[in-house]
Amino acid sequence: MSAKPLLVAAMSGGVDSSVAAALSLEAGFEVVGVTLKLKECDDSRERVKACCGIDDFIQVRLVAAKLGIKHYFLDLKNEFREKVLEYAWQEYRIGRTPNPCAMCNFYLKFGFLADYAAKLGAVGLITGHYAILDHEKGRLYHALDAGKDQVYFLSLLTNEQLQFCRMPLGKMKKDEVRRKAEALGLENADRQESQDACFGYRGESFANTLANYFGEQGHSGDIVDTEGNILGQHRGIHQYTIGQRKGLNVAMGKPAYVVKIDAENNRIVLSTDASLLLADKLELKNINLSVKRENEFTCQVQTRYRQRPVGAKAMLLADNRALLHLNEPVSAPAPGQVAALYDGNLVLGGGIIDCTNQFDDFKKTIEG
Repeated sequence: MSAKPLLVAAMSGGVDSSVAAALSLEAGFEVVGVTLKLKECDDSRERVKACCGIDDFIQVRLVAAKLGIKHYFLDLKNEFREKVLEYAWQEYRIGRTPNPCAMCNFYLKFGFLADYAAKLGAVGLITGHYAILDHEKGRLYHALDAGKDQVYFLSLLTNEQLQFCRMPLGKMKKDEVRRKAEALGLENADRQESQDACFGYRGESFANTLANYFGEQGHSGDIVDTEGNILGQHRGIHQYTIGQRKGLNVAMGKPAYVVKIDAENNRIVLSTDASLLLADKLELKNINLSVKRENEFTCQVQTRYRQRPVGAKAMLLADNRALLHLNEPVSAPAPGQVAALYDGNLVLGGGIIDCTNQFDDFKKTIEG
């Protein structure tokens, strides 16, 4: 029996998780690799990217053999369906825009996988995320490589979840990670990384994939302007998100945007006035703070991945909710998306956008 403390490495077959596992070995830990099986991999339709694709399985086995570590698969297909896919579809079908990656992190990678690691006797879970983590305090910070920073998708994690994790890549640049993989002789050192959804078909949106997967179809309805004039027809509100410009199939003489998804009346509301997308008040649900704060505090908030964070005053409310007053308006914050809260480089936590004030000026008109 090894005297070294055991870490479980979440391994996807990609270069990041592979190097994270290797660095932990070099740091003196015993490492066991675990790969999540999230869906059946014998589907005849060509997938854009699969978290548990055959090629990923081959790559992860090759890496484990090269590193000389044990490797297991953990079947979480049912959990993935319930916690990620069903959740996402239920959000889409009522006109909201979910963030499945954040849910997958919270429930699967840092939930069920972390529990599995603990049952193996591990003292922690290794992931290949680009984020700086002080696991002893359970505090998360922005990665050194701003272009690869992933803290937005990790902002819902609890302090307890963060304390159990290790993220060795937080202070590395992507090119450094690839060079390390080359030095280790890993075959995936130059493997191209996917920017696509982990569950989908080529040429098909994630929302449409979910509709087909669950055997449901969107109901057609009106596309209207802010005065209620009918501009065209849509084939399901699940295919739209706030701020969308492409794929509207409606001519308004100038660029038009989705400014509201009126689920109650099954309508999509368009406008050529981009200012109608602006909001400076957000209400969040399912709020989590991994760093304790008073009931009222200042922070920076990010409402979409790659968006520049803006200053805000936050007020914690009952029922695990929070109200944010932004110092400047942001464009197209979509209900269902994550709002990540920061104090400079420190991640305070996050929540799910439940509603905004961006529609107050014309709410009566479009709901009349």
